[in-house]
Amino acid sequence: MSIWDWLILVMPIAGLYYLLYRTRRYSRTVEDFLVGSRTGGRYLLTAADGMAGVGLISLIREGQRFYHSGWAFEWWGIGTMVVGTLLTLSGFVGYRYRETRVMTLAQLFEMRYSRRFRIAMGFVCYLSGIINFGIFPAVGASFFICFLGLPPTLCGVPTYPLLMVLFLGGACVVTLSGGQVQNMMTDTVQALLLYTMCVVVAVCVLCLFSVSEFEEALCGRPDGMSFINPFDTEGIADYNIWLFLIGLYFCVAWRGAWQGNQGYAASAISPHEAKMGSILGTWRSISLNFFILSFCLGGAAVLFTSSHRGEASALVSHLGSFLPSAVVDQMQMPLALSQMLPIGIKGVFASVLFFLMLSTDTTYIHSWGVILVQDVVLPLYGHPVSERRHLLLLRLSVLFVACFGVVFSLVYRQSEYIGLFQMLTGTIFAASAGCAILGALYCRRATVAGAWTAMVVGAVSALLFVGLLDARVWAWCREVLLSAFPGNATLLAAKEKCPLNGGWLSFISTLLAQVSFVAVSLATYRRPYDLERLLHRGPYADGERQVVVQKSRISPLKRLLFGFDEEFTLRDKLVSVSVSCWVLGWGLFFVVVTVWNVLGYLFPGSGIRMWPERWWFNYLLVFLGLHLVLSPLTAVWLTLGGYRDLRRMFELLRRRQDGAGAERGA
Repeated sequence: MSIWDWLILVMPIAGLYYLLYRTRRYSRTVEDFLVGSRTGGRYLLTAADGMAGVGLISLIREGQRFYHSGWAFEWWGIGTMVVGTLLTLSGFVGYRYRETRVMTLAQLFEMRYSRRFRIAMGFVCYLSGIINFGIFPAVGASFFICFLGLPPTLCGVPTYPLLMVLFLGGACVVTLSGGQVQNMMTDTVQALLLYTMCVVVAVCVLCLFSVSEFEEALCGRPDGMSFINPFDTEGIADYNIWLFLIGLYFCVAWRGAWQGNQGYAASAISPHEAKMGSILGTWRSISLNFFILSFCLGGAAVLFTSSHRGEASALVSHLGSFLPSAVVDQMQMPLALSQMLPIGIKGVFASVLFFLMLSTDTTYIHSWGVILVQDVVLPLYGHPVSERRHLLLLRLSVLFVACFGVVFSLVYRQSEYIGLFQMLTGTIFAASAGCAILGALYCRRATVAGAWTAMVVGAVSALLFVGLLDARVWAWCREVLLSAFPGNATLLAAKEKCPLNGGWLSFISTLLAQVSFVAVSLATYRRPYDLERLLHRGPYADGERQVVVQKSRISPLKRLLFGFDEEFTLRDKLVSVSVSCWVLGWGLFFVVVTVWNVLGYLFPGSGIRMWPERWWFNYLLVFLGLHLVLSPLTAVWLTLGGYRDLRRMFELLRRRQDGAGAERGA
């Protein structure tokens, strides 16, 4: 990188840590550390939570998926987006979760099931989270070693572990200085910077390559291996329609289970602000999705076109000279694009990726550190602790998560795609947690015995499956199985990794957990549970909800399609309708085109014929064009809203601290 690129990379980072230093005084209490004293407005939540959910590892994951399946698999993602947005608009799980006023998910499990179940699920959640987080440092360090062209050692210290320590050390500085308050501040500031940065880099990438290069990279592949036509992908082993159906199933089965950003689930000013923050996430994702798609197209243009064959060949050879094959598979897409970026834009690209990495690391180490203390250590201790000791335990736990990430990254040898590894490691907890959440919030017949059974079945099966994704463990298992089945063709062909990918293994674990939960709950059910008490409704309402009185009754259709409830103002309705129209419009397009192509496949002699590759490529261009227009608009809108909410958060924290000081003085 040039000196200008280094300045563009370093200056925003220095500014961010300066703000961190200036705002450290706003986090003083345990509530500040855990949930930011519940001061998050809708724009702050959608910005900060979005940054936490889209990290550097997410970008590399999408690049790896694009390298193996191209644009074709993204078609099925529309169906997942529609289902997910409808669930968000309806407030499914999220609204009731906030109504319970818990600070962590396992706290809900104690209220609904038992204290012992809370402790057990807290530990399972923690175990699942730190294993899932375990490869984050490895991916971040590997990328920046390749991107910056760093030598194997720096000042006599191996570069790989050194970078992991530096990056996670920087994340610890953020989180240890103020917990969720500082996470919300830094994630929001990063998001406000990235809205614009993502658009700039994406537009630059589209200008670097021609439409014909994109077409050459995606079209003209062998039958069954199309990168553009989702109905011609039967030869693609992992990223196909079956993985889409599994993901669609998990949209409901795992709703609210993933706790990597659990601090944001309880940081909203009110349940309504939490719901609106989730709804705004659709518009927040426009600029990020535009950036990710442009990034993938640029990488594909370098790796799959004749005009860049020399650069692609040299890059793959260079990476293969010092990286394992699984890591080469992860790094080739981002590095293929980065070597084509001009001076200045390369520095912006590096800043985007660093901020994506930092925001995810800070949120994850906070989440898993908090869960261990709140849901395992303190319940086991069984006695109140002072606020000072409580904060010390939280900080030590956060530090341990970071240390575990470094050690796991050094020891674990990856063999699975990043996305499928994340899916399976998340299943360790989500398989049983999904059952327990739906049972806790919506079912009066869910029982403690059913929840315990689901936890044991889901966690044990998923942990065993995670072991199969380690290259050395699978090699040993394969030898054992071949000794019993010496002529098995599947085992003979699966030399590098398990023949069942992480998606199928996740589905099996989740299904086993759900069946056991339902069966045991029905067998042990005695009397209905009082949900009104849990949700602070009816006779247990105490005034937290600030309901706007509506003269007219809201129809069930409006509740489902637009997410309306009694707390919606006119502005809220406009936002919700815009999101619903955008998503449902894509959903209608998805259904019509899918049915058209299915009919064309089933009845080839009719007047309906399947879309040719050219039509699918034209659809890609239209999709890009829409995002090119909307990205700057949504970036400006959400930046202004995020800045307003950030100021309001600090104002609320200042008032509460002044009020607490006045009480102590009195």
